[in-house]
Amino acid sequence: MVTTDYIFIFLNLIGVLIIGGIFSMRMKNSKDMFIAGRNSSWWVAGLSGYMTIFSAGTFVVWGGIAFRLGLVAVSILMMIGLALILIGMFVSGKWRQTGIKSPAEFLGIRFGKTTITLYTIIGVFGRGISVAVALYAVSILFVALIPLPEGHFLINPDTGNMSVFWAIFFIGTTAMLYTVAGGLWAVLMIDVVQFLMLMLIILLVIPFSLESVGGLGSFIDKAPDGFFHLVGGEYSFIWLLMWMILNFFLNGGDWPFVQRYISVPKVKDSKKTAFLMASLYIVTPILWMLPAMVYRVINPDANPEQAYILMSKHVLPAGMLGLMMAAMISATTSMIDSMLNVFAGVFTHDIYRSVNPYASEKKLVNVGRVFTFIFGVFVIGIAMLIPFLGGAERVVITLVSLIIGPLAIPSIWGLFSKYINEKAVWLSLGITWAIGLYVKLGLSLQGAISNTGDGGAYIFTFVRNHVELTDAIIGLIIPVSILLIIELIARSKEVDKGWVKLSYYSKNNEEEENITATAAALKLTKQILFWAFSILGIGVTWLAIVSEKEKGILIIFSILLLIIPFISILNYLIKIIRNIK
Repeated sequence: MVTTDYIFIFLNLIGVLIIGGIFSMRMKNSKDMFIAGRNSSWWVAGLSGYMTIFSAGTFVVWGGIAFRLGLVAVSILMMIGLALILIGMFVSGKWRQTGIKSPAEFLGIRFGKTTITLYTIIGVFGRGISVAVALYAVSILFVALIPLPEGHFLINPDTGNMSVFWAIFFIGTTAMLYTVAGGLWAVLMIDVVQFLMLMLIILLVIPFSLESVGGLGSFIDKAPDGFFHLVGGEYSFIWLLMWMILNFFLNGGDWPFVQRYISVPKVKDSKKTAFLMASLYIVTPILWMLPAMVYRVINPDANPEQAYILMSKHVLPAGMLGLMMAAMISATTSMIDSMLNVFAGVFTHDIYRSVNPYASEKKLVNVGRVFTFIFGVFVIGIAMLIPFLGGAERVVITLVSLIIGPLAIPSIWGLFSKYINEKAVWLSLGITWAIGLYVKLGLSLQGAISNTGDGGAYIFTFVRNHVELTDAIIGLIIPVSILLIIELIARSKEVDKGWVKLSYYSKNNEEEENITATAAALKLTKQILFWAFSILGIGVTWLAIVSEKEKGILIIFSILLLIIPFISILNYLIKIIRNIK
């Protein structure tokens, strides 16, 4: 990378800290910190939810699948969009209708306090580990592009590049600091700015990528056989269907997404939030995956997980690689900040407040900030330990995927069912996790499952050959089946008391939109977007001037970025002239 690349990365890190500081000054209470005072615009919440699904893994994992299998990666990601359509139709509005201030508050009302404890402990460790792995992944990509002179205090002597330790520290600390300072408002706004940066860089990489192989027609001709099939390899139609259903529960009931659904003023806004996320996840996957697919034609022997960054390095002019890296960092910090804020909210509202029910709002905000800091340090620490675990992170990711999905399923079930209770939640989770551990440990213990007779040998062979399908079956079919059986049995009994409590709570916590606060939030959002478009537009204009190639495309994008600030300035000048008259 060149000096311009480092400048863009540095400006990105400084920019998010500034936004965190701005919202720190306007935070008045814990409601502002954890649900944005319920004054978030639906499109802000939607873009933030869209970015929350992102991490460096989007480029590394799904980009690797796109490199190997082509359009299959697009099919996988579009299933998330289809799941979000169903969430918008049936789930997101239901969450807003409950009137809850946090997803854990719902669990406490519907299933009891012990369920909150279970979800919080498992969520903190499970989500903390998954976020740490994402932080480690983006840091690996980051340091690969930053060679340092011998003897530099940030260097890894074995590679000659920046140490992964320091990359994790800088990126993780940045996300932690702006989340501590600005709460959910800062998280939402930074996600919107990061969305703009992400889409900018992707839309720049695509024409550069296609041009490098002679155009779209040439790419299609040179692509491997079956590269444009919607299914292939280990990903069948059955797996895609199960993946969509699993994402319905995951993105409908996982805490960071519930937080977005309840941060808007009205039920219809919550539905719009999910529909916006759905629309983006149906339209944009082809944009993300195309560069990695094109790189297959350029270098078929490349490491699939590095395909995206290698294509970016291959085609981007000086300065743009820094924007690409900044986009990857932004995608990962979106995931980090969402997890930090939502669990800080749970700890503050549903654990600390139960111990100190008379705590002032100022005290609650400070407690939330302290827990955000502690959780952030935990995530950064786990990420730093990953290099010493060898390949263990792959096992960790698998176990986390089997934990988080089953956790979300009872939450959504409890939104609609009058009959399941706390025992049903514990039973479904206990059986699912026991089976998951048995299958995974059986494989890791060199085939212990295969030693349990003919049936065990068949299971062992099936799991070995269908790892992804096995995870989907364990994480989806088993908990859904258990809850369905309990639901059918419980229908002959009385309505669960948790459902009665939730119905009473919802009726007594209906909130009207605070029009003044919503308007103020929208005004500040527009101001931040104005400066974001302006800075990005000026930056790309600078690149167009100093770049020796691709000036035409860079100029076009700089003009598109600067149109919105130009219109805003023009409208402002017109208002001034009218007032003078």
